[in-house]
Amino acid sequence: MPDPADPAGRQGLGRICELDRPETLGEFTERAAARLPATAQGIRASGDPDRTIRTVAVCGGSGDGLFAEARAAGVDAYLTADLRHHPASEAREHSDLALVDAAHWATEWPWTELAAAQLDEISDRHGWDLRTHVSRKVTDPWTAHAAAAAPFRAFAPDPASASPA
Repeated sequence: MPDPADPAGRQGLGRICELDRPETLGEFTERAAARLPATAQGIRASGDPDRTIRTVAVCGGSGDGLFAEARAAGVDAYLTADLRHHPASEAREHSDLALVDAAHWATEWPWTELAAAQLDEISDRHGWDLRTHVSRKVTDPWTAHAAAAAPFRAFAPDPASASPA
């Protein structure tokens, strides 16, 4: 989340944005999956898939320590990585903030070229004659994923236990 000490919002551990057009959580999740680097984990979301999303907080890397900040920002969804079960379920109990969980590496990779360019600019400004090179090595440790045929619904009626009419 942006650093509260920086009113311009240029410092902090993430960003807050408003989508060009509202979309459902399901659509936003699909778009995140299409835009972030592909990983075995894919993208998962918590919340009503039909809920309208207009504003999103984004934090690259492990972001489940920033749920309170995302809630305080008043956003509809929070996109980050490495969400753990208990912090995520507690975050959902405290608000209707939709959670979108991606792989750690996939949430950090998109900004590496920009960071390299900024570091090169600083080097040039100070006359250090250094160049930053972004590694192409994929550091995501996960290599496979198997999804259930359909999400488990604990309170859905069990068709096998239905009594005959």
